[in-house]
Amino acid sequence: MIIKRILSNILLFVFACSNSDPVDSSKLAEREGLVYYNKADTPFTGKGIKYWPTGEVQIKATFEEGILKQSLFLGIDGSLLESIEVIDDTTISIEWFSNGKKRYESKTFLGKKIHINRWNEDGTKRKELFDWEKELLETNEQWNIPLKYIINRPPNNAEKQNVLYFMHAYTQSLQDYKHHAINQFGDNYITIILQAPYEISLASGDFSWFDSDISGSDTIFNENHLNESLEKILFCIDKIIEKEKINPARIFIGGFSQGGIMACKLALENPDAVDGFVVHNTKLPNVYQVRTDKSVYKRLSGLVINGKYDKIINPINSKQIADTFIALGAKIQSKELEIGHEFPKLSRDMINEWMNLSN
Repeated sequence: MIIKRILSNILLFVFACSNSDPVDSSKLAEREGLVYYNKADTPFTGKGIKYWPTGEVQIKATFEEGILKQSLFLGIDGSLLESIEVIDDTTISIEWFSNGKKRYESKTFLGKKIHINRWNEDGTKRKELFDWEKELLETNEQWNIPLKYIINRPPNNAEKQNVLYFMHAYTQSLQDYKHHAINQFGDNYITIILQAPYEISLASGDFSWFDSDISGSDTIFNENHLNESLEKILFCIDKIIEKEKINPARIFIGGFSQGGIMACKLALENPDAVDGFVVHNTKLPNVYQVRTDKSVYKRLSGLVINGKYDKIINPINSKQIADTFIALGAKIQSKELEIGHEFPKLSRDMINEWMNLSN
């Protein structure tokens, strides 16, 4: 998740070339892919800094001639969560679990990922494949489906089955769910993972639902992307069911982090499109509209999960989600896990349990 957060805050990270002290993010601006100090005409070389709302350092970065060379993303407690380093045409990105072990490492050369390593929380290495895209990720033009997706069908052949549409986080893609993740969703319902439509610049293979800074800010920079993504998700809900010949019993929408924001917005603005929702380590969108007739929300059930040690999205946001939907009449269950900003097997087990009870 590192590259997008760094690049979406690209204007936050630079130092003025004439000043060895870090330059605050408010004094920096990005123009045509390069970072400048205020309205200067020359791209800047130096260091930049961004702070958490509580005053702790959040991001430290170094630029050369307006181009990001190194950046560190820190938790409120000072722990290193993500890093990025650019050496010539190669970008090295690393993420860490909250327990200090590596989660992800990638090398990108000229915009293409050439090397990826992923680890489980216990330090064991995960196996990665790369030929799955041809089989499962091709958008079917005949059906005019606007989002790529992968699907996990349970082994049982029940006439009707619940369906969960799940949306990934900022700077993720279907690749993050192709192997163990999608297979760890339940055997009693169909899981469909949707891929966000907007590929992140300079971060080949990573996608976003909208351009934003979700770290301690309610600002959504590109509301058009937010609304366009919502329209595409709504279209996919019916179209994929038709294409895959699914006979749904109940339809649920879900998401992690930024994907959870999309799920909340859909459930708030289109409560008749789904029967329930599952959101994890996320927050409410800062722009949404609710129906005048509040009775439409009474049919909704929801599961809201937060990580107690989440340093990216304050856990208090989960309470705000639950309170908002409860006030509208929805039936909400809230859970807190002893984790950070992550989506481990423990979370999927909790979702499975809740989905099974929803049958």
